[in-house]
Amino acid sequence: MSNKVVNSFCLFLLLPVYALSVFGQVDTTLARKQLKEVVVKKRQSGNLLKSATPRQNVSHDEMEQIGAINVSEAIKHMAGVTLRDYGGAGGMKTVSIRGLGAQFTAVNYDGVAVSDIQNGQIDLQRYTLSGIGNVSLQIGDGTDIFSSARNAALPSLIEINTSLPTDQNPHLLAQTTIGAWGYTAPSVKFDKSFGKLSLSLVADYVYAENDYPFTVYNVSERIHKRRVHSLMNQGHGEATLGYRFNDSHYLSLKAYYYDNDRQLPGIVRYYTSESEQNLRERNAFSQLQYRGRLSRKVSLKSAAKWNWASSDYKDLLYTNRIMDARYFQREGYLTNALLWSPLRDISLSAASDYIYNSLNSRSKTSVNQRPVRNTFLNTVSARWNRDNLSASVRLLHSVYLNDTHIGESGRNYRRFTPSAALSFKPTREINVRMSWKKIFRMPSFSDLYYYHLGTKDLKPEQTTQYNVGVTLNHRFSPRFEAEATVDGYLNKVRDKIVSVPVNLFVWQNINAAKVTVKGLDFTAAMRYAVNRHHSVKLRGHYSFQQAVDRSSVGSASYDKQIAYMPRHTFSFVATWENPWVGLSVDADGQSRRWATNSHAVDTDISGYAEFGATLFRKFSLGNRQTLNVSFSLTNIFNKQYEVVAHYPMPGRGWRTSLSYSF
Repeated sequence: MSNKVVNSFCLFLLLPVYALSVFGQVDTTLARKQLKEVVVKKRQSGNLLKSATPRQNVSHDEMEQIGAINVSEAIKHMAGVTLRDYGGAGGMKTVSIRGLGAQFTAVNYDGVAVSDIQNGQIDLQRYTLSGIGNVSLQIGDGTDIFSSARNAALPSLIEINTSLPTDQNPHLLAQTTIGAWGYTAPSVKFDKSFGKLSLSLVADYVYAENDYPFTVYNVSERIHKRRVHSLMNQGHGEATLGYRFNDSHYLSLKAYYYDNDRQLPGIVRYYTSESEQNLRERNAFSQLQYRGRLSRKVSLKSAAKWNWASSDYKDLLYTNRIMDARYFQREGYLTNALLWSPLRDISLSAASDYIYNSLNSRSKTSVNQRPVRNTFLNTVSARWNRDNLSASVRLLHSVYLNDTHIGESGRNYRRFTPSAALSFKPTREINVRMSWKKIFRMPSFSDLYYYHLGTKDLKPEQTTQYNVGVTLNHRFSPRFEAEATVDGYLNKVRDKIVSVPVNLFVWQNINAAKVTVKGLDFTAAMRYAVNRHHSVKLRGHYSFQQAVDRSSVGSASYDKQIAYMPRHTFSFVATWENPWVGLSVDADGQSRRWATNSHAVDTDISGYAEFGATLFRKFSLGNRQTLNVSFSLTNIFNKQYEVVAHYPMPGRGWRTSLSYSF
């Protein structure tokens, strides 16, 4: 690295130390006045409706009530989300938010970013619900300016938050879930506070054979088959230590490990679905976070993370195992964010992030150039909030420095990208929100360096994002409350990275596509308390997305819906809570899609609607002990459908869960 890079890096490391030295003495009176801890529980939806950008949240209890087993099953019930699912418990599951693709979605795990520099996509099936408190989705920056610079680098953010103990008692949650096609998933979570120190331990294991039946159609003929070569073994464990110095300063340390050894089922054709592909993925990281109020007007958040990941792919069908590949990723991440509130209505924030990424491979089908990327992200933000009006602006400066140990590296880039958000409440029950954001996505290492596909001269994908929306909530009576949101949006993408054939065997990435996405998201929810023991909750969403290719007039794909993007998606959940057995009914679906941008013949994928139901009951055993029992039916009407072409989804299935906690 150059001297400028080294100097910038050193200044970055010294920022929290400098801030502590300047502001540490101001907080001595706060340190002497120890206040008793007060736990305030507040319904979150009210705050979400006041946000200047669309924000949705689902709690752990809500995920349990619909029988969800991982984060992807919770996310698919949110507006603007298109889930790409390769089928079964072990199938890869990624999400595209508002037609921008999985690479445009950032994921935070307990406040720190999760990344995959190899291909830029996060597989959400790996995050089971053990230990998770809630999952939220934010589109745009919003008016929360006290965040890392990395969070501002992409147009949407999924936040996964685990739960920590709030009292001095030990807490244990032991759960076992079993289901159709050999699904077994035991998990355990233990929490304990020791004065100022808190400890949380989580471990879970998932085994699934995934040999579900499906039907293959060929004109008037159909054949009933079972999914083969689809077994999965997945384990995950994590430990979190938290230390609260006082009411103003908190430090946490997390260690995480994930291991998934699974068989990859092949593409299903009419006569064969042969596959001998195997994939083992491992991921380990540790992260340290500090949150502190340095004075009455100044707060600081800092985090450091080291991440290691490997993927080991084997295909036994090829002679001499020529397609076998092993990849190793490493990432170092540092972030500091400072918030200053000089006046009651005004807040200012600055954040600096440094990211180090490297990748090496033992693949025979890729050139092992051992790419390295150093990334510097800096933001300055301002927020003004008075009465019923709130406004925020942010400017992000990004520096990407690419290098390789062997051969030529990709280009270096420096960019300024602004964003702004505004919300105001003309009445107590109505909130109007508007936001605008410019972003650009750097090519992943696969985009740049993959054998016969990567192109070192690729430009970043540039996106402009607009949103205008209205939220409404109304309490008709103490028993009946309803809320709704409507958001219209426009996304414009330039220099989109697409793969084009050089010949029958070699493809190459180029900056060719221009994509325009126009859409509408509508959400609604209501809760009616029939009496003290009975209540009914309804929530649902509908999304319209017109995501069309505007690259070249006269081309086969011009003005056509881009691949795998449905025009219409919907979901619906109805829950009846009562003293006997709770009932939840859910549905989700998509309209017709195409597997190619040109809508070639026989590449259309039929739309579908899938329905499920869950019965649940909580038993109080006394002395803080509870027993939760649930039973779910999935795809009740045994709908045969595909989300990804030639990867059939499971038909009717079941699962039951038993959990004990104290």
